[in-house]
Amino acid sequence: MAILIVIMAITLLFFRSNENKKDRKVCVSVITTIMACFSGLRAWWMGDLIKYFTLYRNCNGDDWYSFVFDDRANIGIRLFFRLIGSVGLSYDVCIFMIAAFSAIALGIVIYRYSPAPYWSYLMYIAMGFYLFTFSGLKQTIAMGFLMFAAIGIFEDKPKKFVVFTVIAAIFHAPAIIFIAAYPIAKKKIDKTYFIIFIVTVICVFIFKDQIVSWLGESYYDGEQSFTESKTIGGRALMMILIIALGAFLRPPREGDRTYCKVFNLMMVAVVIQYFSIYDNGFTRLADYYYQFIVLFMPMMLESGQHQLEMNSSPAYKVKCHDQSVYLFLSVAITVFALWFYDSTIDASQIILQDYKFFWEIDPYSLYGS
Repeated sequence: MAILIVIMAITLLFFRSNENKKDRKVCVSVITTIMACFSGLRAWWMGDLIKYFTLYRNCNGDDWYSFVFDDRANIGIRLFFRLIGSVGLSYDVCIFMIAAFSAIALGIVIYRYSPAPYWSYLMYIAMGFYLFTFSGLKQTIAMGFLMFAAIGIFEDKPKKFVVFTVIAAIFHAPAIIFIAAYPIAKKKIDKTYFIIFIVTVICVFIFKDQIVSWLGESYYDGEQSFTESKTIGGRALMMILIIALGAFLRPPREGDRTYCKVFNLMMVAVVIQYFSIYDNGFTRLADYYYQFIVLFMPMMLESGQHQLEMNSSPAYKVKCHDQSVYLFLSVAITVFALWFYDSTIDASQIILQDYKFFWEIDPYSLYGS
């Protein structure tokens, strides 16, 4: 929470000067440094990091070749551990490099496309993406590469998109689900779009058991049994509410190309999130798409007047609202985000209670004891 407050303060300090590229770069660079250091300088004696250390040791032991190459799934993380170990660097360096890579990938996307870094970083931390990077190393790396893959979507570069998506899947196989993002993001939002979406939702409901079985085998790398909950989770309802608010504030229109692409990614995230009624693991699968709320939230809260100032395309149309609407929503969403983060933090105590900087503890002496 302290880190969140500090980052909010920094982004608010630069809020009025975001259109100045120099000030914008300073703002994003400072926050990227803070996030990379706080996450990257942590001791690995916590959560799944202990399990990853065992993998790191195996990848650099006497029988390293079989550990690295016998199983092709998620081979990227093992190749990374082997490379770092072979040049004499420690597991702590791996932790820092992954944290830095994740923060830098996020920073680049926010710098290029977010109209307001304040909303981007608030959503990234409050929705739990940052906290997840403390333990889920494979998916953290994959999500970083998908940030670069998304740039391929926004800039209409399919080869770049495919390359980074495949790299992400090499580190975490379920990331291949993002391969559908390019054609979906480019789909024009018209009457046909909503017909296709409704048909998709109906198909998902009818064949949900078969779909969840396939997704479960992909995400968990093996057969899993799932029990359906009777209610849709609060996170899914929140996602639907946010998309509905975005459709009201900034309806997807021809000419608003980047926003429409992000809007489409949010729609896919909701469909995948629906499967969280079976298992919370599907929330992490949805996160491959939902992480782009870091762009959706600031875009939907961008005033119509500011949109017109930034886009001179004759095909670009906007829906303008009174400034008081944006002010009210800004306060309400900020309060809600802080409440959501604070109310869900209890579920993550197992991670946070063991947090220490690397100089505060010697995990190597504890390992195996």
